[in-house]
Amino acid sequence: MNASEVSQKEGEPADQSAEQSHKKEEEGSGSGAGQPGQQDRPHNYWHNGLFSCWDDVGTYCMSCWCPCMVYGKNRKRLDHLQENDTADPEHGGSGCDADCCMHLALDMLCGFGWVLQLGQRATLRARYHIDGSSGNDCLTAFFCTPCELTQESRQLAEEEMAASNTERQTHNT
Repeated sequence: MNASEVSQKEGEPADQSAEQSHKKEEEGSGSGAGQPGQQDRPHNYWHNGLFSCWDDVGTYCMSCWCPCMVYGKNRKRLDHLQENDTADPEHGGSGCDADCCMHLALDMLCGFGWVLQLGQRATLRARYHIDGSSGNDCLTAFFCTPCELTQESRQLAEEEMAASNTERQTHNT
């Protein structure tokens, strides 16, 4: 039994349910910033591709040589956004904090620093309704650590800019 048969059995026209789902998609379209937990929102995509990491060479190079520091900065920025819905005024600080040390220790002891990135990437995807899967996150973090960290940093920068613009508009009105 397909969707049109179900709709017709319930007494409504078959194309009305298609119209309603299309309206939901139109109402929910946007950047997906903020508002985690809204399940009827459409899926979005990363603002920047995984291999556009060369557009931010500084973060990419830091991710190659000191991924733990970029991870720490990204973690602090994401936590600040989660708690305050505003950009971190320190822009992640130096990155040398407990998260950085944990990443470094896992990397040095057994090469598993990338595992910490899985949770962070999943949190970012959930917060902004970004399409993807835990399998893709795992492969990306393991094989493309510098690109993955740079992509997350750039995503956070875009969301911080959007949050700052929203905050300015609120103060101006």
